[in-house]
Amino acid sequence: MADEVKIERNHNYVTLSLNRPEKRNAINGAVIAALDQMLESVERDPDVRAVVIRGEGRSFCSGLDLRDIEQMGPGGLSFEKIIARLQKLPVPTIAAVHGDALTGGLVLALTCDLRIAAEGARLGMTPARIGYLPTYWIFRKFVETVGPANTAEIMFLAEPVGANRAREMGLVHKVVPDESLSAAAVQWAETIAGNAPLSVRAMKQMIARVMSKAFEVEHSDLDELGNRVRNSQDAREGVRAFLEKRKPVWRGQ
Repeated sequence: MADEVKIERNHNYVTLSLNRPEKRNAINGAVIAALDQMLESVERDPDVRAVVIRGEGRSFCSGLDLRDIEQMGPGGLSFEKIIARLQKLPVPTIAAVHGDALTGGLVLALTCDLRIAAEGARLGMTPARIGYLPTYWIFRKFVETVGPANTAEIMFLAEPVGANRAREMGLVHKVVPDESLSAAAVQWAETIAGNAPLSVRAMKQMIARVMSKAFEVEHSDLDELGNRVRNSQDAREGVRAFLEKRKPVWRGQ
């Protein structure tokens, strides 16, 4: 498990590195379990004041490993639970994005409080290509971050955008040369860790509370809609076509 995600403890911040470079750091069950374990350790350590999340190899994270995730079945530890845990982490989090950050990988980055992208990064959401629908929370997060118009572009086109376009949208905070990404993320982590920890933790809670109230609406009908889409014949066809490396045949069913 520990091999799937590496953890490096610095003086008062932690770096978590997704470590499946041969799979472009696609998220499987082992990655989910390792992240859960490591986020729990951060929660219990009062000396950690910031967290950097990055990827080994050519990409930040190419998304969920559909072959592995499909075999996990319902129940148990899930990617959604990891995202919820990351969102509630009491200290600021920084995503250092290079290469591909796609679908689940982009959701992972978007859940972080701050995002720095390398110039060569590509960020996108591709569920429309396989007949899936992100959860209500994911749509809410995109809308509150980049607005409805940019969310529509990202979701409907399902085409990754470059780092500079992502910066224009507000999807990332800063773009740096590829070779400067690690140093930029470390600089932000060290700056945050050097500030008053009680103030920073309270600020994170303030921001979260303001946004939760601003976007609090009834959405049980949308949850049901999402379940119908994710359990549709098109969704099954989309995953099969992706794994078989062919164009899907959509039937609207």
